[in-house]
Amino acid sequence: MRNWIDKHLDRLGGLLLPPRCVLCGSRGQVPCLDLCAGCEASFEASNEPVLAGPEPLRRTCTPFAYAPPLDHLVHALKYRGQLATARVLGTLLAGWLAGRGLQHEVDVIVPVPLYPARHAERGFNQSAELARQLGRDLHLPVVESLAVRRRATSPQVGLHLEERHSNLAGAFGAGPAAGLRVAIVDDVTTTGTTLRELACVLVQAGASAVDAWCVARTDRGRIRPGARREPSPPAGWMR
Repeated sequence: MRNWIDKHLDRLGGLLLPPRCVLCGSRGQVPCLDLCAGCEASFEASNEPVLAGPEPLRRTCTPFAYAPPLDHLVHALKYRGQLATARVLGTLLAGWLAGRGLQHEVDVIVPVPLYPARHAERGFNQSAELARQLGRDLHLPVVESLAVRRRATSPQVGLHLEERHSNLAGAFGAGPAAGLRVAIVDDVTTTGTTLRELACVLVQAGASAVDAWCVARTDRGRIRPGARREPSPPAGWMR
């Protein structure tokens, strides 16, 4: 019933307010995707869309490479608060996951949390915005309260692997997750340190399996000209 209602609401919304591409301004795709087919076709596929492990992650799913023009959408969401891009990126990620039936192996979706003070300052969490779109499209519950960030952390950009681990040590906490199969949602992954740290606390809280769903993966050995290696945060930005 919910699926039927959502589909008809999307069609109605697309008729009342035709979709418009967030990248080039051309007409979007029906019923209500604010991205044209040409711009979508220009997104570079990840060279490792599904990776098994390492523990405690069961798998990491990242359909796209962090390269132009998709990197501009990620940056617009994360640092300029353009929430329309979350609907676009979340819809694309949901379609890719559904095409492989991966949503059937998950019970709940959990976005990577922001530190409360940072969340209050920014007014949104980009991972949560993506998670909500995924939950709607894949008909899965989003449980933001299942994971918390206990302390503010510096951006991971530019840190070596050991520094990334140290930066996140003890940063996350998790509520009771007994037997749950959890999908962690984030925008971009590079080394996977954040995802593994959060997966560890979820497993310790009782989760039976933890996957990671991210829009894009940086390929540090094959960055195209013009691409940002990771979303570069403004000065003083904290998670």
